[in-house]
Amino acid sequence: MTTLTTAFAARVMREHGYEVTEGPDTPITGGAADSRNVAPGDLFTAFPGENTDGNLYVAAALRNGAVAAICGRRPEGEWPGQTVIVAPDPTRAVGQLAHAWRRHCGARVVGITGTVGKTTAKEMTAAVLSRHFRTHRSTGNFNSREGLPLALLSLTQEHEVSVLEMGMDSKGEIALLCDIAEPEVGVVLNIGLTHVEKLGSIEAIAEEKLSLARWLPESGTAVLNVDDPRIAAGAEGLACRTITFGRGLEAAAPRPFLTWSDYHGEGLSGGRFFVTSGAKQARVDTPLPGEHTVPAAVAAMAVAMALGVSFFDAANSVRQSEAAGRARELRGRNGSTLIDDRYNASPASVAGALAMLGAQRASGGRTIAFLGKMAELGDHAEAEHRRIGEVAAANCTALVTFGELGRIVADSARSAGLSGTRWFATKEEGAAFLAGQLREGDTVLVKGSRSEALETILPELEAAP
Repeated sequence: MTTLTTAFAARVMREHGYEVTEGPDTPITGGAADSRNVAPGDLFTAFPGENTDGNLYVAAALRNGAVAAICGRRPEGEWPGQTVIVAPDPTRAVGQLAHAWRRHCGARVVGITGTVGKTTAKEMTAAVLSRHFRTHRSTGNFNSREGLPLALLSLTQEHEVSVLEMGMDSKGEIALLCDIAEPEVGVVLNIGLTHVEKLGSIEAIAEEKLSLARWLPESGTAVLNVDDPRIAAGAEGLACRTITFGRGLEAAAPRPFLTWSDYHGEGLSGGRFFVTSGAKQARVDTPLPGEHTVPAAVAAMAVAMALGVSFFDAANSVRQSEAAGRARELRGRNGSTLIDDRYNASPASVAGALAMLGAQRASGGRTIAFLGKMAELGDHAEAEHRRIGEVAAANCTALVTFGELGRIVADSARSAGLSGTRWFATKEEGAAFLAGQLREGDTVLVKGSRSEALETILPELEAAP
């Protein structure tokens, strides 16, 4: 057996005491939680939701090609060709299945967490490791107690390493994900304010993120960005080996194992920097754009070294990788260029993206930011949006914002001297205005929280097909 099968799933679920109606033994090639996105060969899990109940869509998932389903109650009808597992808590059940399959496969697991940059670091790490190992990675945003188990279902026995993103929005979630995936290497990138509404304080967020490092066995390795003082403090007293990294002379004491310096950006095509470890130094060319993505590349190097790759081979693997960040370059109206970086927004990622935009001014064109809100900042929302306005003023020739928090950004940028600032009540109004202003040579950054759905306004700004 190289891939997960319905027979394996049925056996494990019966061992946990669940009701199983077993169909023919069929390979399971992935997992899905949305019946509309089910692909043939998927296992569908009917997660309970805030606004809907996954149990309502089990029959649709089976009709769409799911070979198995985990659900809280039996679906209507007969499904003789498919395996149906009834469990009181489908979330717990799929986690138990994923854990059993991860143990059966025996891959070395890398877990990556942080407030910002998790997906970028995961993609870069997987790209680097794929130069040395048969590497599996989680896809999309499968990083939660629901998503991570689904990601593990696509693991095979041929894989030597699995790279998994670990997110959280509640206390104890990281440890729960570790119990399922059993990582050997854990990466903590940074600690930020996102999710402070749910966890209550930056200290609680730090504690939760660092629980990944504390979970690791003594034989494991924690990869820690000690430029963040909360991570540096958390590095003390860990039972496992640590590989620390940080930025040159600004890095925390004691000096990190890996330090990076002398970054030079090359727009959306990436950049280059130097990494030093003791007497060894290497120039690293990265495909990731923006200085704020450098920690992801250095973390990938550190993970490779934790798994036995040499310093210089790890640096060369970053250079040779084909990883890409989430930002995309698109053709905008009237000869402009759009930087589509709308997937998510935190104070650190927005500031980093604005700095990357500012670097484009050397080309001579206007640099314009179209910004939505940064969500889940709790009591820090006003201050952080005001700070982003100041960063925008330092890097943009024009700024367009919308919504109530966008008004704070606009007011702050205007106070900081950015006269070309406009605020609108809605994103549609803002996009319509901006579309009429674009000209050849403009570079436009589009960024905001996922909840803003900025993909809906991109057609307004893009060049005609």
